[in-house]
Amino acid sequence: MKKMTTKHVLVALTLGLTLASCSKDEAVSNADPASVDMNDQMTVNSRTALPENIAGNIQWDISGIKAHEFSYKIIKAVEPSECGNTPFREVSSYYNNALINGFISSWDGNPDAIGVILEDYFVINQIAALNENKNADTFGANGEYTHYVQNRVRSLEKFWDMPDLISVRGQHTSTLEDLAFIRYVYENYSNASPEVIDYFISIAEHFNTTSDQIPENPFYAADGFATFSGFIVIGDGIVSMLSETGLDPKVVWSGILAHEWGHQIQFQNYGKWNYPVPAFIGTPESTRMTELEADFLTGYYLTHKRGGTYNWKRVEDVLLSFYNIGDCGFTSPGHHGTPNQRLEAARQGYLLAASQQKKGHISDPQVVHDAFISVLPSIVGESL
Repeated sequence: MKKMTTKHVLVALTLGLTLASCSKDEAVSNADPASVDMNDQMTVNSRTALPENIAGNIQWDISGIKAHEFSYKIIKAVEPSECGNTPFREVSSYYNNALINGFISSWDGNPDAIGVILEDYFVINQIAALNENKNADTFGANGEYTHYVQNRVRSLEKFWDMPDLISVRGQHTSTLEDLAFIRYVYENYSNASPEVIDYFISIAEHFNTTSDQIPENPFYAADGFATFSGFIVIGDGIVSMLSETGLDPKVVWSGILAHEWGHQIQFQNYGKWNYPVPAFIGTPESTRMTELEADFLTGYYLTHKRGGTYNWKRVEDVLLSFYNIGDCGFTSPGHHGTPNQRLEAARQGYLLAASQQKKGHISDPQVVHDAFISVLPSIVGESL
């Protein structure tokens, strides 16, 4: 089983919060940082102050397929016409730089602090999102979107006829203020001795006290992923960063949730649905295909008369949110499709819903899947 960890765009690393879908029986991690071509990554001025490869201290496995969606790969544009900077890339770059600079301003040169603050903290917050005792049933930094998300979950359950099958969890930066929980994670998910754990906690306490980025930086709660075991995790950070591009936060919550729900539908039909290439095998073509289908399912649900009931303006906002997170990593196992491809996939889902508007008919997931497969060649065509 592969270790489920988040690789970050910190300094020369790839920030692994991607909605990259995973393998048949095991969680597929993002590429090891040692294998990443550092020439393809955007960097910050402080790059030379830190090593390129960050090793964490937590061993955490999660069984089953995992679709790890909103991972921020800040990759240099490969095709300027398709893959130029988007408003989201500007926002995420700002917070990436702030996180690194905040770390360096509090750093005393201890190399062990790098793994704790720039690797373990991200994994700790992933574990927290699946822990029933860490406010995972609330959404928004202050719980302000909890009622909205709960209503949207009920709507998705009814629309796709999936009652009580999926558990949606929230992720919060404030978790990292809880040193007792950080200790709990080290005690249960690492091989560290009690003395070493005390040492790690002293590092955490120092940075929590002196850094202006802990826990405020949204990257610490920027996950958006689905697991084969029926969990969806959405972090406050990804919502807040996308909202800073001018999107309505409720639209962002709806878009991410509907997309991750799309992955759950894929999981429910794994082994039944036919694809032009095998699903969830970790190749660029496979990942792009399943990610674009989740975008298609999102467009279908959110614009359907009996689903999200969004008007065209809101549909455009949803499409823009997916456009913003498109990537140009054509050879990466986590490639989700270019911005234009993601936008077009969601638009095609909208068109399917619009064609059913008068009758208000909800198609069986199999029918929606078949519709996606029929338009996939045009979505990924050279003209897009």
